[in-house]
Amino acid sequence: MANLHIFQILNHYTPREALDPGFGVIDNSLNERPDWFEYWPIRKFLMNEVLDEAAFYGFLSPKFKIKTNLTATQVAEFIRHCDAATEVVLFSPSIHTGAQFLNVFEHGDAEHPGLLATSQKLFDRINCRTDLDELVTDSRNTVHSNYFVAKPRFWRQWLAINEQMFAIAEAGADELGKALTSYTSYRGRADVQMKIFIMERVASLILATDPSFVTAVRNPFVARKRIYKLPLAIISDALKIAYRTEGFSQYRDVFLFVRKMRKIWNFHIRFGAWLGVPGVRAHTRKLASYWEKTERQ
Repeated sequence: MANLHIFQILNHYTPREALDPGFGVIDNSLNERPDWFEYWPIRKFLMNEVLDEAAFYGFLSPKFKIKTNLTATQVAEFIRHCDAATEVVLFSPSIHTGAQFLNVFEHGDAEHPGLLATSQKLFDRINCRTDLDELVTDSRNTVHSNYFVAKPRFWRQWLAINEQMFAIAEAGADELGKALTSYTSYRGRADVQMKIFIMERVASLILATDPSFVTAVRNPFVARKRIYKLPLAIISDALKIAYRTEGFSQYRDVFLFVRKMRKIWNFHIRFGAWLGVPGVRAHTRKLASYWEKTERQ
């Protein structure tokens, strides 16, 4: 088994004892660059440490256990069972909301207006050729909250893209630099800069556009709440995978139709479960049960 160097990032408001002792710790409690959030300590590590080319590295938030119900031991066990060729392992918490968007940038734009256009301008500037209006991401390459571990080859590509964004944002000399450092909505406030939400999507961009990376994915539809969203999310994800795999436009057309109807259908599923409609309640309970399963899913 490859060596694992998986850390949790200790921030300025989380006590050290709240972290999983099975992970290493990167101390960011001084909060030197709060505007860069987790990118700052990850950047410092990748730029200053000598990496083992055969090892996995990961940088997780203190909320990893809360969001995934996984311990360090379970993470290591999952990686141990991966194929030897695997370079990237995804542990994203449930992607039930993002699955109903064509890609992670379109989803980001719904949460942070302007993200899609700013991302496209950034990628055009740094010669990272991709059309975000046509890009399709699915559960095989979707990364949320930097919840992934990878070997150095992937981290170098991830850092190269983000460092180009870093330089533009730090200079802040033009329209793109100002857009990257503009504040956007986050949890009811507007105190996080756009660059952070683009940074969190770079891993998905790489995986969706570079098939050379072999990935393993922990079940991305394990959810603790909003179970009523899962049926349509899983259907939407399957349609996107089919479209990317087969190329038939009907898969995309049906995906777009399902997405337009999601509010109505999600309401019926939620209401049916609440009323105790036999078929609905049984299936939502079954989907909810995956949260407590500890075996490889």
